[in-house]
Amino acid sequence: MYLENINSPEDLKKLNVEELPILAEEIRDFLLNNISKTGGHLGSNLGVVDLTIILHYLFNSPNDAFIFDVGHQSYTHKILTGRKDKFHTLRQYNGISGFPKREESKHDIEETGHASTSISFGYGLSIAKKLNNNDGEVICIIGDGAMTGGMALEALNNISNSNIIIILNNNDMSIGENIGAVSKFLNKKLNEKFVQDASNKVRDILSNFPFGDLANEIIDRGKGAIRTFLEPGIIFRNMGIKYFGPIDGHNYSELIDTFTTIKTIRGPKIVHINTIKGKGYKLAEEYPLKFHGITPFNIETGDIINKSNEKTFSQLAGECMIDEAKNNDKVVAITAAMTSGTGLTQYAESFNDRFFDVGIAEQHAVTFAVGLSQNNIIPFVFLYSTFLQRAYDQVIHDVGIMNANVKFMIDRAGLVPDDGDTHQGVFDISFLRIIPNLVIMAPVEEKDFRMMYKKSVEHIGPKFIRYNKSSIKTTNNNIIPSSFEIGKAHIIREGSEYCIISYGPTLIDIIDAVDELKYNITVINLQTIKPLDEKTILENIKKHNKTLVIEESIKKGGVGSSILELLSENEIYKAVKIHALPDKFFEVATRNQLLKLYKLDKEGLKEVISNFFN
Repeated sequence: MYLENINSPEDLKKLNVEELPILAEEIRDFLLNNISKTGGHLGSNLGVVDLTIILHYLFNSPNDAFIFDVGHQSYTHKILTGRKDKFHTLRQYNGISGFPKREESKHDIEETGHASTSISFGYGLSIAKKLNNNDGEVICIIGDGAMTGGMALEALNNISNSNIIIILNNNDMSIGENIGAVSKFLNKKLNEKFVQDASNKVRDILSNFPFGDLANEIIDRGKGAIRTFLEPGIIFRNMGIKYFGPIDGHNYSELIDTFTTIKTIRGPKIVHINTIKGKGYKLAEEYPLKFHGITPFNIETGDIINKSNEKTFSQLAGECMIDEAKNNDKVVAITAAMTSGTGLTQYAESFNDRFFDVGIAEQHAVTFAVGLSQNNIIPFVFLYSTFLQRAYDQVIHDVGIMNANVKFMIDRAGLVPDDGDTHQGVFDISFLRIIPNLVIMAPVEEKDFRMMYKKSVEHIGPKFIRYNKSSIKTTNNNIIPSSFEIGKAHIIREGSEYCIISYGPTLIDIIDAVDELKYNITVINLQTIKPLDEKTILENIKKHNKTLVIEESIKKGGVGSSILELLSENEIYKAVKIHALPDKFFEVATRNQLLKLYKLDKEGLKEVISNFFN
């Protein structure tokens, strides 16, 4: 066993080259055994084992900076840099992150959880090294569709004066299958007959010269030159970037020769590496989508352990799209490389001509939708809350100002399990509610979700439905009214002294907490976060001694803030407390653990409610 003796890159360098493939197999077994228990990103990490080993073998981290884009490809890097003994805590509370994390190791340079940032960051590092006369390479490992992101393409346009190494890890896959012209361009295969014909012509010319073996070598190089000229190399070279590849990312001889040469060459370089997603685990190779990010599973069968059969909000969103599309040919769905995650797989199969996966390009997705809306099409844009952040300018400039008839399905809103601070959906209310013309809705369960979806289709203008990553709970506590009206709150129950205002699934636990405490409290379901039902809010705050606003969102700028603004405008001075998420970034944990930590589960809410109203 080689892996048990590897605790740093220095230990790795003690091995012979012939021993590296054996180490790779051990690492693949290690990854498989651990991720089958903890869950995590399996396929992308199995694919880069060989590449990561060679990089750490030939370069000297952290003086040579490794930047992983997207960061979920960094598991082997973590193992080789001293974290294998903590790997059983991957994506667990108080464990190691599934992405690079600077507090974990000096070898983690950038905290990459969103795609397409590495080249820009690496360019900055490279220029800083030049200005400070520091040595060391800057190596960006970008892949899994991240090159389709606009930021990566912007950076390529700007790096000609740097000494950056860009490794394009090309495995034909993002989370799902890669989309668009960039992917087709990078995966293009030359017609081998064309190359052979051209090589034969070169051979005929050289046959008249007494070069012997040298002539054959020139011919072989000529084949490579022909391929490079017609494949991606010519485009990158015209941008001032030296191009190498495509190279087999599992061939140690090719990898070592290539990177040994590259270390001697100055200027920006791009190395095109072809890898197999899921390499070494047959099921992950055959079903790369399933094994991209996976919960604990049985290694022998690939079956999920403790799989829940409860419907999620994501699945419900896909059902609503299918139901509407059957009778409304104006409805289309757009997503940014998140077909499966946002529940659109079946819709995409059934209505392929009205489904658009634009790749990792949220900005483009939003403005594309605005264009569609200008000709009587009703576009629904499906994005995770954390990724909506990247399209904020487009939401203001193109959607808000134009009052465009674009509908947004905001998945993973609120606290998000497993992925940690880069993926939390806790900011969208704060940054969306300040934009004019927007309507923001928050369903509690399936019944009001469907009503809100239908209202989004019927009403002109930008509509947002936000929902979390959880199974849908059902309730019989009158939380949901019989009909839904935009801007109209629902009074679930009326009490005497105290009032609670909230929205979304949190209300289910609030009602249970109030019932167990046996408090006589007015509870209001806002339903619409923007616009607020100002009349109902003001009337109830006035007639109650104390009001508690509860929300699973960041406190600063949230719904509680908007209610305080409303009270200020109307010069109303009553006791109002906001119980929401603090001003911080959030740790890795399960959703239930996070809710408990921030007193948003039933027991925590009982404590908050009793402390405030006693």
